[in-house]
Amino acid sequence: MFEINEQKKQKIESCLAQLSMLDRQIVSTPYFTNIEISSLIKYCSQITFREANSITKTGVTQDFSVCFPAPKTGAMRKCINHFNVMFALSGIQHYFSAPMSFNDIAAQHYKKGSNGIGIHRDGLRYRDLVLIICLSGRSELFTADNREGMGAQLIDDTPGRLVMMSGPGFKNLSDPKSRPMHGVRNITEGRLSLGLRCDSKKSNFD
Repeated sequence: MFEINEQKKQKIESCLAQLSMLDRQIVSTPYFTNIEISSLIKYCSQITFREANSITKTGVTQDFSVCFPAPKTGAMRKCINHFNVMFALSGIQHYFSAPMSFNDIAAQHYKKGSNGIGIHRDGLRYRDLVLIICLSGRSELFTADNREGMGAQLIDDTPGRLVMMSGPGFKNLSDPKSRPMHGVRNITEGRLSLGLRCDSKKSNFD
């Protein structure tokens, strides 16, 4: 489970190459096995969620429960270790400003009919690469040109897929203000998801 093999390495290499060439740097690819997804769902069933603030300090609306910081235990630890090792491999590490260490983990649960989360950019402190893993449900992850939702494009993050999104420091992201604006809407069957980020203000061991 969460093995590093040549097939997954090739997927990561291909996605990072594609990501580095896009104006709107976000990509999605089939990645996880059913067993891996099931293990992460089980992990989420064992952690404690709380209601997120309905409006963030920057005015973004939120309608979900969150476990943050989510504990690095069980299947989650294996998942984190998988990506820390994967992104350190030769041919991959050159995309990043520093060695990758996912030290900021969040689990989010959206109820059926939730209003999702408004259009936003992840904070500047989250460097190089953000990973989004949807584990269950049906919803729409999307990107947009601005906070009004112009130029919205759907990103396929159905369970089993890995979404990668650039942050400050990622190769060819010349302006941190160009990091993707995104949101989640149309929560028709609920949504359970994980976010893995590298917080530049935290120790790699936090």
